[in-house]
Amino acid sequence: MLYITGDTHGDYDRFEDKAVRRLKQGDVLVVCGDFGFVWDGGKREQKILKKLGKKKYTILFVPGSGDNYDLLREYPEETVYGAPARRIEQGVYQLLTGQFYDIDGKRLLAFGGGESMDQDIVGRELFCDQLPTKAELDVFCQQHAGEKTDLVVSYEPPYAIASFLDLEAKADSYYGLYLDTISRQIEFKQWFFGKHHVDKRVTPRYMGVFEKVVPYR
Repeated sequence: MLYITGDTHGDYDRFEDKAVRRLKQGDVLVVCGDFGFVWDGGKREQKILKKLGKKKYTILFVPGSGDNYDLLREYPEETVYGAPARRIEQGVYQLLTGQFYDIDGKRLLAFGGGESMDQDIVGRELFCDQLPTKAELDVFCQQHAGEKTDLVVSYEPPYAIASFLDLEAKADSYYGLYLDTISRQIEFKQWFFGKHHVDKRVTPRYMGVFEKVVPYR
């Protein structure tokens, strides 16, 4: 089974929750951004990652604004579920933006990255590399227009969805606007996003996820 949840922010207790503990051998849990367990590379962090890697299910995540992109790039890439991903630990992988993964008979498209709502507080330089470039997004649109997928997982929602919910959407956010474009150019059944810490189905096809563990059937 494939399950979706929201930002975990480096909180190991999230993986001790009853809903997560029900996952079985061979299940897959996808975290929609702000995984948070790749931040300082310290011994405590490495110890926790090893514990996560020993779970009976596989953990996949797209990064949000609470992940260390410089550190993530140091992890090796390997093919997982038919596409490249970064192996953080055996059983813990970062999904790469714009890649399609075949999981349990379902096709998943990943879009990591997003604008931090804390930029003015902690300094913009920390977040300068957390968004895909416009050129990268242009290439994706050119190569994959009309492509089909079962679900999309992202940290940032498309601008129209965030604006509809009045969730601090920025009209000058090129990434949110690009996700709008992508949502019109590909065919998908469900889109899950994690940035805004809501467990809410916005429309039949869009759902914000946070603490709930949502099965995808």
